[in-house]
Amino acid sequence: MIEPEEIKEKRRRIINEIREYYTSRLGKYTHQRISDEWHFYGLGFIKDEMTYVFGFNAGFFKKEPIENQAYSHIGVNVLVRTNGTNPQLRSQYLKFFRHQLSSWITDVEKPYSTFRGGVGVEFPHYKPIDYFSSDIEIIQYIKNGIDGIANLYNIIAKNPDNIFDNVVCMIAPWNETIIDLAKKQIAKQ
Repeated sequence: MIEPEEIKEKRRRIINEIREYYTSRLGKYTHQRISDEWHFYGLGFIKDEMTYVFGFNAGFFKKEPIENQAYSHIGVNVLVRTNGTNPQLRSQYLKFFRHQLSSWITDVEKPYSTFRGGVGVEFPHYKPIDYFSSDIEIIQYIKNGIDGIANLYNIIAKNPDNIFDNVVCMIAPWNETIIDLAKKQIAKQ
């Protein structure tokens, strides 16, 4: 897709603006992805042999084609992988996020898949880009979505049913647990 340069520049400004907020509220992001389908910062988590179990993403997403724009929606999502080893525990993550995000999501949960064979559920907190009249409104909406995920850290830190044992961030040195991350982020507030 060939986009006008001013749209690309606007997206870069917004992404840069949310980067610091994302890091301050959720922790250091583990990846930034740019493709035909999305442009976002993400924080992914793995557990032992299960590899990827869930992640939090904030940015731009293509949910429908729009002329002269690569992406149609902005916001935040939580992805929960449902296939792979230990399906019982994966089911518990799905149940946890489904319950905790029920008032946060803006649409029905959706299936997702990856080129590596991952299959799961996407919990969306999106709005169409053209819903907003300014960059400030877009940034505030993404920040509100990030805050919704940050609020989960209070529950994750308590480790209900011990489901977050040994869940670590997908970033070197591979030893920060989500429980430690949640406690650290809570203490900063």
